[in-house]
Amino acid sequence: MEPTSEPDTGSPPAGERRPRILVVCATRHGSTVEVAAAIAEELRGAGADADVRPAPLGADPAAYDAVIVGGPMIMGWHKDALRYLARNREKLAAVPTAYFITAAALTGTGDDQVDGVPIVTDTWLAKAPRDPKKLRYKERHARPAHYLEKPLKAAPQVRPLSVAFFAGSLDLTTMSIFEKLFVMLVVGATPGDGRHWDAIREWARGLPALLTPRTP
Repeated sequence: MEPTSEPDTGSPPAGERRPRILVVCATRHGSTVEVAAAIAEELRGAGADADVRPAPLGADPAAYDAVIVGGPMIMGWHKDALRYLARNREKLAAVPTAYFITAAALTGTGDDQVDGVPIVTDTWLAKAPRDPKKLRYKERHARPAHYLEKPLKAAPQVRPLSVAFFAGSLDLTTMSIFEKLFVMLVVGATPGDGRHWDAIREWARGLPALLTPRTP
């Protein structure tokens, strides 16, 4: 599994406080926690203090300078991530926020935003539709706009500054029969670990400047 400990080489200028960033993670069987850990490593290396907390425990966004919320797509975005957004929507609206979503399939629409929210798509995950003018059912289901519909509805006052879509890890042995049928027939996903660590870390390295801009 990729996340390896890396030295914390980032440091703010003398006398300047390190920004505190909360990484909230929902997970089914642990693979998304590893993505959150890799993001936190990069944040620390870029000069931030980063804490990874599970979504069900409900870490308080008000104690941080910025918040990142992540979780996997299975049959919709993980319910713990959606519940965290809904419970904390007022506090999240008051701090810079970003989301990350791991998935087994994504239709590459070429868009760089959804409803005004900037998005980043993993090149390992996004697949061009057969006919961009006439999407098939699976392709419509796997559009970034479809995946983001419930997260944006759960906390409409929160406008994330970036949403990243990454390839996840799909283990059919951990799923119910109904879930297997859904991901294979509806999503059209391929089992296996597709996580693209370079893409994850690259996105994470840019987050401190985006979420905690320095004042002149």
